Amino acid sequence: MNLVFFQKYAALLIYPLLATFLSLIFTYFCIRLLPRLGYIDKPGGRHIHRKPIPRGGGVAVIASFFISLGCFSLDSRLAGNDFSLFFRLLWPSLVLAALGLVDDRIQLKSWTKLIVQIIVAGIIWHTTGQSYTIFGVQLPWVVSMGLTMIWVIGIINAFNLIDGLDGVASGLAIVSSFCMAIWFLLSGRHLMEAICMLILAGSCLGFLRYNFHPAKIFLGDTGSTFLGLIFAIIGLSSLDRTVTFTSLLLPLLSIGVPVFDVFLAVWRRSARKLLVPNAGGIMEGDQDHLHHRLLRETHKQSATALSMYLLGCAFAGVALFLLVMRNYAPAIAYIILLLAVLVVIRRLALVELVDSARLISNGLRMPRRGILITMIHPFLDFSVITFSFAVASIITMGSVFHLDLFLTLLTPMALLLCVSGVYRIYWLRAGIWSYWHLVLVLLLGSGCGIALAYFTQYPILVERYGSTLQSFLAGSLIFLLLNTGLIILERFLLHYAESFWFRMLYIQRLTPAQMERTLIYGGGLNCRLYLYNLFNVNGGHEIDRIIGIIDDDTALKGLLLYGFKVLGGVGDLDTISRRTPFDKVVVASAGINRENLLTLFNYCRERGIRVCYFSPIQQELDAEKIESGVLDTRLTGLFRSTETKTEPDLPD
Repeated sequence: MNLVFFQKYAALLIYPLLATFLSLIFTYFCIRLLPRLGYIDKPGGRHIHRKPIPRGGGVAVIASFFISLGCFSLDSRLAGNDFSLFFRLLWPSLVLAALGLVDDRIQLKSWTKLIVQIIVAGIIWHTTGQSYTIFGVQLPWVVSMGLTMIWVIGIINAFNLIDGLDGVASGLAIVSSFCMAIWFLLSGRHLMEAICMLILAGSCLGFLRYNFHPAKIFLGDTGSTFLGLIFAIIGLSSLDRTVTFTSLLLPLLSIGVPVFDVFLAVWRRSARKLLVPNAGGIMEGDQDHLHHRLLRETHKQSATALSMYLLGCAFAGVALFLLVMRNYAPAIAYIILLLAVLVVIRRLALVELVDSARLISNGLRMPRRGILITMIHPFLDFSVITFSFAVASIITMGSVFHLDLFLTLLTPMALLLCVSGVYRIYWLRAGIWSYWHLVLVLLLGSGCGIALAYFTQYPILVERYGSTLQSFLAGSLIFLLLNTGLIILERFLLHYAESFWFRMLYIQRLTPAQMERTLIYGGGLNCRLYLYNLFNVNGGHEIDRIIGIIDDDTALKGLLLYGFKVLGGVGDLDTISRRTPFDKVVVASAGINRENLLTLFNYCRERGIRVCYFSPIQQELDAEKIESGVLDTRLTGLFRSTETKTEPDLPD
């Protein structure tokens, strides 16, 4: 019995020491090999190092970790040849390491990396098969999968973002690994996970020998994302199937510094985006991470790294204190935790607090219309999807609202809507291609949701409600048509109201004396452009009341163009004038017959009717025009009032 006890706890030293030794050797060779393969991090931009340094050194950490973990798994006296944890960590690590190696070599786009991370998170969920109960409610598998993906992707990127200074990511990983190992040992469970954490600490310790300031090699995305991945998977292993607030807090506090840095980054970048519309988004980097702020205070990378380690130890200490006290005095533990969080935010979140104060005092006092509309669209879309599902369920299954089926249909649509860029379109100024893009996204999301529902929920519907394939297909078609049609209709009505309806209501409030009765000559594309820009003429101070259109094409007479009737041609001016007098003619075509144009001009000159020529033209800017104020950004009239002109300036 004592021998078994000794063997188990001797493994707490043997395999981490093996990982440290292997990491020292592998890192040494990586420093010499990686530059020859093009893995060089050059100075400049947001980088603070002053000379080229090899990156991609995470391969040394990965290799030493899995070799040591494999040796431990082979130890029949300890692990019992149990390779379940080894392979659970290996497969997603290989995918993520391949992504990291490519990114460290050619710098991939952030969206490409996010897609691969989603795939990795899907692999983890599939291999773990996690399902959770929160507040006594068994979560559907779709929700469990979504929460697992958020957890994995969040922690992966937390370590990726914190890796911006010599030795910070690898050192914090050591602190967090020891914290989680102690946690596992105190709980008396998960001995394999505890040794796994110590092996990771050993791998990072060997790498830190060359990564501490002045660094000779960097982890790169290969290493930083791998560290986040291991903590994410092991953190999932530590969660109870019945999720409580404490069981969720413990792994988060163990890796508290990277998680807190991500929280601050999202807070900071969101506030700045609301304050300055052309500022970078949430996924765009900056130099206000925790290590950047501490570096500006200490002016030394080594001192900054040590400060980050101490902060990590503080988070780890709070986590272990919460673990010990949760069964004895949980209220005291949570009060101390709350006070610690407030102190940390007050001390380290000054940038975010200042930006938030500016946003409250300036931004929210006069909210921009575009921001409000952009923020409300996701709520409208999800409301429409819920309504469409409810209607389809009532028609095909009575009044049954099957939660699992709804979440199965909603999840693919929600993911596609969020990642497709639909919510980055300003729908008050959307073009036809934006609507086409939205239609494709909605059809693809609905189709994926229906296919997923068929393979996962259809057998349950048949068993519980006696559904048939015909009713399932009918409900799916109703759901697809309703949510696609209603979402498109909502955006179109918003666009229509902003571009036409509201302005028409404004015109209807004006008296006839405030408007010029206008006849448009030419029913082509320029006519459409003129009508579209009509309400912006002279900043909106001059409003025209369109009485109709004249065009030389006799086939158009009597038809409606852009909502206005074609009253005839130039030869019908007398008849039109007697029936509906007009004060101005706008020539909205560059291809008008010269004789007809002269006829029109002479007719209007004799009767004191203004003639203007509309054409969307470009004006070249120079300093003289801007400074003198002669730049005219309004509709320019090549025809002036008939009292001052004798002949028209005909367009070439």
